[in-house]
Amino acid sequence: MDSALPQQLNNMLRDGVVTQVDHDARVCRVQTGEAHTDFIPWLTTAAGEMRVWAPPSVGEQVKLLCGDGDLANAVVLRGLYSSQYAAPSSNPDVVLSHFKDGAVISYDAATHALSAVLPGGGTVAVQADGGVTITGPVTIVGDTEITGQVKVNGKAVVSEDVVGGGISLKQHKHSAVQPGGGTSGAPQ
Repeated sequence: MDSALPQQLNNMLRDGVVTQVDHDARVCRVQTGEAHTDFIPWLTTAAGEMRVWAPPSVGEQVKLLCGDGDLANAVVLRGLYSSQYAAPSSNPDVVLSHFKDGAVISYDAATHALSAVLPGGGTVAVQADGGVTITGPVTIVGDTEITGQVKVNGKAVVSEDVVGGGISLKQHKHSAVQPGGGTSGAPQ
C-alpha cells in the first residue's frame, strides 16, 4: 500500500484562509493548517460568454479542492462565511450583495423591492443608446439636470415656478396691456 495515500486523501478537501491575492493573474495563496499553498486559481460563478469578476479577499475562509490530493494542483472554493466576513443577512427572501465600501444592492422577493444604496459620493451611470423606459410613478429628490429636448405627453404640474429663458411663469409681467380684446406683449 502506498504510504502517501492517507495524506493524499486528507488533502482532497481542506479548510483554508486566503493570505494573498494576485488580481492580474487571477490566483491567490491559502493557509491551510501548517501548509501554505503557492498561487492557485479560485473558482468563480461564470467564466464563459458571461463572466463574473469577484476576487477573494485576504482573510476570506475557503475550501481547497485537490482532486489528486496534491495542494499544488488545488483550486479555491469560495463562499464560506466567517467571523471576519459574516453573512450580510439572514432573511430567506432577500438576495443581497454587500460591497467593501458599504454599498448594498438587494432584492426582497417578499416585498418585491429592488434597492441600491451607495455610500456618500457614490454615483450611478446607465448607458443605453436604445433608450430607457420607466413604467410607474417616479420620485426624484434633489436637483435634476436634463440635457436635450424634454417632451411631456400629459399634464405637467409644478408646485413652485417654471423659469424659461430667465422669465418666471408665475411672476412675469406683460407690457402694453390694455383693457378689452387686445393682446398683451411678450413677457418681461
